[in-house]
Formats: sequence, structure tokens, C-alpha cells
Amino acid sequence: MSWVDQLMRAVRDRPLGLAIDWSEIETRMGSALPTDYKNLCEVLGSGHFCDYLTIYGSTEGPDSQLADVYEENWQIAEEDEVGRCIYLPHGLFRPTGQRGLLQWGASSQGDEFAWIADSTTSPESWPVLARDDAQQSRRFDMSMSEFVYRLLVDESFEGFGGFGATGQAPYFTPSS
Repeated sequence: MSWVDQLMRAVRDRPLGLAIDWSEIETRMGSALPTDYKNLCEVLGSGHFCDYLTIYGSTEGPDSQLADVYEENWQIAEEDEVGRCIYLPHGLFRPTGQRGLLQWGASSQGDEFAWIADSTTSPESWPVLARDDAQQSRRFDMSMSEFVYRLLVDESFEGFGGFGATGQAPYFTPSS
């Protein structure tokens, strides 16, 4: 069973089966995206888990919060030096060979969640980086869907920013 399937089972949701135009989104971003992320978007769309973790998802067609945030982050980084420093030491991902952060989510507490993306490797191998608003970060060598599952369900998993599984059933709220 995949991590996406386990996450769906944990939140007791039914798959939406959205027809997302990944070709258009990946062309817009200039890079392939991890399969587990695409699968999660197809079954849940966009929204947030437990009023804490927002996933930058996609809905049917070519719309993509992930691509929107990617473009916004580059705009911030290009505006001034302070904007560039926000993403150090990794920098921001560029599909033209610049390894860096590709943000896929955020928390209600100001934490950011990203892949450490590298165009020279398969997106399936991109690790997760969790970073709080004080720029303290921690790398997790696992897929995005495994990270989300463990954060919400696995009480033995050392969460991030004080958030972690509580023994209560996790839930997902779609974006309106």
C-alpha cells in the first residue's frame, strides 16, 4: 500500500479522481514532479490537514497552487537581497540545474515544507525539508506523502515545530 493510500485511509476520505493537467503544470514549472505528490493531488485536490498543514495542491485542469507559490517565491527572491537570504543555504530550485527548495506546503504556525529539489536526480528521490519561521530546518529522507502521513498519524515520529501525531484521527479539509 502506498503512502498516499495510507494517508487516505487515515483521514477516511474518498478519492476524488481529479483530472489534473500535469503536462501543463510541469511545463510551466520546467520540471517533473514527484509521483506521490501528483497522486495525492488527484485523490484530495488542495486543502489542509488538521487545521495545521496546507498542501499546495492542484485541482482539475492546469491550475496549480504549487506553481503559483514557486513563481511567488522567485519573485520574492529576485526583489532584494533580504528576499534571497530567506532561502539560504539551499537557495531556490531552478530546473536549469540549480538545486534548491521547491515549497509544497506550509503550516498555520508559519512553518514551510519543501523538497530539496535537484534537476539532476529523479523527483522520487527528493528529500523533504521542514523549516520554521526562525529559519531552523530539518531534513527528512522520505517522500512528501510519507512525511505527511508520519506527521499526522505516527506518534513515534518526531514531528516538526511542536506538531506531531496526537492519537486523534487526522482529517482533511478541502480548499473552498
